[in-house]
Amino acid sequence: MLKVGMSLTLEPLDNDADEQYKCKVADFEGDRIYIDYPINTKTNRTTFLVNSMTLNVVYISENNVAYKFRTQVIGKVKKNIPLIILHFPGADHLEKIQRRQFVRIETAVDVSVSLPQSKQLIPTITEDISAGGCAVLLPRNIKVDQNEEGEGLFVLPLQTGHVYLRLPFSVIRMWESDGKNVASLKFLDISAKEKQSLLRFCFERQLEHRKKGLLS
Repeated sequence: MLKVGMSLTLEPLDNDADEQYKCKVADFEGDRIYIDYPINTKTNRTTFLVNSMTLNVVYISENNVAYKFRTQVIGKVKKNIPLIILHFPGADHLEKIQRRQFVRIETAVDVSVSLPQSKQLIPTITEDISAGGCAVLLPRNIKVDQNEEGEGLFVLPLQTGHVYLRLPFSVIRMWESDGKNVASLKFLDISAKEKQSLLRFCFERQLEHRKKGLLS
């Protein structure tokens, strides 16, 4: 269920513009959702929503489940700050988005890999990432052992700002792809909050890829 403080992604349905907006739930009463003025994720500027505008709303619950529903702008109000009122159609109209659709996303994330056993510190990027692990690119002269443990400092560019995660991992395997060395890493003992950040990042990237036609 929606709660105050949750982040929402809004997708306008009334125009052909390839846009997404980010906002937060400021209040929630019955069939009314009060949100702060949303920010366009491309321009990083405030977006003004007109009454009767139709949008899709996507959010991730506290249980790390993604939901989508359709809404309309039904008004504006000023409480402590100016807010926009969206219609909430009810829990029966929430569409669950299957997690398997966005478990692993091919995307480049900045990461600094620390391998104490081989005394190596490697700044690199991911080839893909999920809430359970990732694949990172390694220089050709770098070799790591299977089951070797280390730590990665990841920089996740979420719509709400950059999040830095320091995650322990174990090396699953290494292979060569297009002339590059790739290491598959499994995250170890990550917290629920860290997992939530990873899921949110993967989900946001999935939406971006679908908008660009990179995912079906």
